[in-house]
Amino acid sequence: MFDFINVPLGWIIKVCYELTNNYAIALLLFALVLQIVLLPFGVKQQKNSVKQAKLRPKEQAIRNKYKGRNDKATQQKMQNEIMELYQRENFNPMGGCLPLLIQMPILFALYNVVVSPLKYICGFGADVIKGFQKTIYDFMSASSMEGFEMFAAERTIREIDIVTKMREFMASGVEFIGEGGEAISAEVLPNFNLWGDFMDLSKIPSFNSIGTEAGWLLLIPLFTLIVTLASTFITRKFTYQPNPEAQNDPSMKIMMFSMPALSVYITFTISAAVGLYWIFRNILTTIQQIVLAKAIPIPHFTEADLKAAEKELNIKPKKEKKQVRSLHRIDDEDYEPEQTEKKDSKPQLKEGVEKEDAPKLKDESDRHIDDGEKSEGKE
Repeated sequence: MFDFINVPLGWIIKVCYELTNNYAIALLLFALVLQIVLLPFGVKQQKNSVKQAKLRPKEQAIRNKYKGRNDKATQQKMQNEIMELYQRENFNPMGGCLPLLIQMPILFALYNVVVSPLKYICGFGADVIKGFQKTIYDFMSASSMEGFEMFAAERTIREIDIVTKMREFMASGVEFIGEGGEAISAEVLPNFNLWGDFMDLSKIPSFNSIGTEAGWLLLIPLFTLIVTLASTFITRKFTYQPNPEAQNDPSMKIMMFSMPALSVYITFTISAAVGLYWIFRNILTTIQQIVLAKAIPIPHFTEADLKAAEKELNIKPKKEKKQVRSLHRIDDEDYEPEQTEKKDSKPQLKEGVEKEDAPKLKDESDRHIDDGEKSEGKE
């Protein structure tokens, strides 16, 4: 179904293997070739981030316009204005996801190429591959070798395991017939060892192999964890973050560590060759991101940019409300307790004096009259 991707990738790996005669180095060269092929998408993603960074002041101005209002209707209106801004500026926020979408099918295709080298790297047909499997089964059955029952069913064995057995039996003099009816040599089969006879990359890492030569394959999940974590932190540093505050969100931190953990889990379910390729790709992708960040730098968001954006969008900045004292009353805290007591205190009547017989206090008008009479008497 996916042969339109698998066949070209298999041809590239075959060429890389013929040039290097080492499967691990061939995977590194293959990862480098793919990195170069996907470089234009990386450049486009970086330019998309630069454009988003330039729109950041206008987006922040719109967010400030609705700051403090968290009701659903207001939030929807704010999102609509932001999307209208993106449309006016011809910006697609999903444009940066294209490289990721392209890499996923390539990774799946690579898995098929690695586990099916007889078909995609060597170019053998299905009938010839079945003949190889039958030869292995017959030899193991005749020799009473343990595990030969596994080869009895056509779909219970991976091609990558068939290649390993073919190499092993060829050393014992067993011949495997190709499409032309002639015996093939071991040179046409890929050698999955890291170097020499050490670390067969066709096998799957497992803790059960500790203490054996295959135990060295556990280095693949370990380096996958280290490289993926380092790549995540470094790439995040050199990649534009549209919402820096969200980086402190617990869910984002969980995601940051869960992806490397998932990568390690996957390396325990597939051939070590795919895990090694994954390590190479992470390293190359991190280097590419650092180079692009230096070559196409992302502008920094300043307060002056925000004010210019507010002016362009005709958005008046909100002023912080200050607490103003009432003009109609005086706050109680302006007075000392003693002053309040004086204000509220009333003159006490002498003992034996009734309230009706007490002299009335003069108001301000009486005082003015008395002052006037005194001044006339002096004259």
